[in-house]
This record gives sequence, structure tokens and C-alpha cells, in this order.
Amino acid sequence: MAKFKLTLEYDGSRYSGWQIQREERSVMGEVVGAARKVFQTERLDVYGAGRTDTGVHALAQVAHLEVDTKLTPSVVRMKLNDELPHDVNILHVEKANPRFHARFDAVARSYVYVISRRRHAFGKRYMWWIKDELDVKAMQEACPLFIGKRISNLFQTKIPTRSRR
Repeated sequence: MAKFKLTLEYDGSRYSGWQIQREERSVMGEVVGAARKVFQTERLDVYGAGRTDTGVHALAQVAHLEVDTKLTPSVVRMKLNDELPHDVNILHVEKANPRFHARFDAVARSYVYVISRRRHAFGKRYMWWIKDELDVKAMQEACPLFIGKRISNLFQTKIPTRSRR
């Protein structure tokens, strides 16, 4: 079995997140479907570094693919992209160590939140349009709360809250 590290970008607007879900369209489901066509097998594994929620996009989601093939990484990328829908794109494929696991070897995650003060014709689904005045000072004070390590279980995370004056 060969193992490949994949780096993908996708527009999550049409998907119920990364993870395969029964009777829902997912990004992982599209990748698995494309891989089954390319490699003509059901015997393959795909794992993502993390799970995105419904409608969330990714600029560089890391995943790994384990499959029996002799194809080079560049051919794997080309063939998978030929089978993937227009809103899922594999940016890079490289051979991975057999012990590599996209989820367990991830060392960081970055998130981008785009807030717009005006309506946009083209970027509407990629930003949050706020018509009201923004409290920039409060936003600046809250920024440090988003920096650093966090426990993924929300019930264990203790984020201090600022009382309203």
C-alpha cells in the first residue's frame, strides 16, 4: 500500500462538512468517490487532519490517502482532480511515511474569518456582512482569546468573558 499526503482546497457551500455522513454530501465523500474511480478499488483509506462543518471552506486541508498503486504523486493529483467536482481541488500530493496520519500528525490549524462592512456581489458566501456599527475596541480586546492552544471539547474550554458595561 502506498500512502500519500494530500493538500486540498474546497468551497464547502454545497457540502455537509468534511466527514462522510449518511445521505449527505461531504468533501471526504467526494475524495473517496474520486479515488475509487481512479484506482478501481474499494480498498483505500482517506483521513483528514480535521473536520470542517457544513458550509465551511478550506484553503489547505491536509488529508492522507492509502491505496495500492504505483502511480506517482503528480499523476495521482492530476487523476483525482479530473474526477473531483469543480469546488474541490487537490493542490499538492506527496508520498508520505507509512506511519503518517493526517489527524494525529497535525501540529496547527489556522482559521480565517472575513467580516465586511459593505455588501459584495462576488464574495457574499465567503464573508459575514455586518450592517451595524462594529465595536472595534471590543474586537481588539477579544483577539487574544483566539490565539494559542485550545482544548477541542467546548465543555472543557475556559475562555474568559468580558462583562458588558
